Amino acid sequence: MPDFEGTKAITLQPDDSAIPYRFEWTICSASTNNDGALPYGHSLSSVVTECHRVDGTVVTTGIVSASSMTVNVLTLWLGYPASSDAQLGRHHLTFAATISDGTTTYTREFDFNRLYVKDR
Repeated sequence: MPDFEGTKAITLQPDDSAIPYRFEWTICSASTNNDGALPYGHSLSSVVTECHRVDGTVVTTGIVSASSMTVNVLTLWLGYPASSDAQLGRHHLTFAATISDGTTTYTREFDFNRLYVKDR
């Protein structure tokens, strides 16, 4: 099951620059429900994002130009890579999310595996 349901694949093509994409973490509706990405009573403290090529090479700076976080929502500005470091083809984003309930803090990784860089 994908970590971000309802999100279609993202395709970056030449001339794409600073296109905003939102990633939202939902909170479970009750302590006994499993209907969200975050446990009931928890929220995101921070998120560190990396972009990887299929071979595992990190190419974050070539594709992610900026980010902004509000309550449980991360906006990334993505663009077609200007350098040869980010090759054409499939990439994936990893999100190291720091989660807290006010007293306990821990990190969990989320993945988005549907990022494609194409030359039209």
